[in-house]
Amino acid sequence: MFKRLINRQKTVALSSSSPAGLRYGRFNASTKRNFSLFQSVADTFLNLHEVSQIPWIVIVPLSTITLRTLVTLPFSVWQRRRILKQQELRKLVQPITPIVKLRLAAITNKKSKNPVKINATGTLIPLPVQNPGILTPDQITLLAVKETRNRQKKLFKKYNVSLWKNALLPIVQIPLWVTISMGIRTLTKAQLIETFYPSWIAALGFGSFDLSSPLTAMPLLAPILVGTLAVLNVEYNGRLMFSSNMSSQGIKTISRNSSRVQEAMASILNVSRLGCVVMLAMSSQAPFLLSLYWISSQLYSLVQNIVLNWIYPYQR
Repeated sequence: MFKRLINRQKTVALSSSSPAGLRYGRFNASTKRNFSLFQSVADTFLNLHEVSQIPWIVIVPLSTITLRTLVTLPFSVWQRRRILKQQELRKLVQPITPIVKLRLAAITNKKSKNPVKINATGTLIPLPVQNPGILTPDQITLLAVKETRNRQKKLFKKYNVSLWKNALLPIVQIPLWVTISMGIRTLTKAQLIETFYPSWIAALGFGSFDLSSPLTAMPLLAPILVGTLAVLNVEYNGRLMFSSNMSSQGIKTISRNSSRVQEAMASILNVSRLGCVVMLAMSSQAPFLLSLYWISSQLYSLVQNIVLNWIYPYQR
């Protein structure tokens, strides 16, 4: 079906009245068969472009906005509201930790006193303790934290905001991003030239857009946009994680002090920054149509995070 559509598009492009202004080059005969899912995505884009006659530089961002709005946006809103509920419930269980510490410390202090007996001469003789049950301060802290987590887990389950549900958004968003990216990459394995675009773009002197290769007229445009938007997304989310305003309102967040959880979150943030550099390098060699999808996706994520933080702010 893919080759048939290519031949049809070549015929249309060679005619004098081309409504879509699109032409393709030849496929390499040695190219292996593509994965069916990615091929289906490519065929869907081809059919949509053929029926609507919308330029590729418009149809890709429009498809990105539509998919993100219908698929990932509901999960993002659901997760934001669930995290807010989790933060409110955490404030209820936070006082449990010092109370459990005090109780364990009192029990340990009581058991640490050795019983004595008085002999015939009136001398106090300490009796041996078989199982004193004395806890160290570290053990007391560990048991208190464990008890707090158990009660927190039961409370989250009662209000249907379990922590494992926080993984649903990336489980949906990451495969969707990979599938669309690979589908567009499959689409651009043939030469894909767009000659039907708005007049204001034609005035820039680009000539015909070869969407199956990097933008030769402005080779740094796509990498700069992809890298900048990716960094803005990472830094904005990182600022929310380390926000001091949230802590001042009674909501516990990640602080700058050293701990295992804090170091893990900081490591994730650093890996995300490194991913931005990788995205920048990949976009410099990727087809312009694929870079356009990445730019649209990153811009949508940034706007979505800003709007959700305005509607459902963590700083409550």
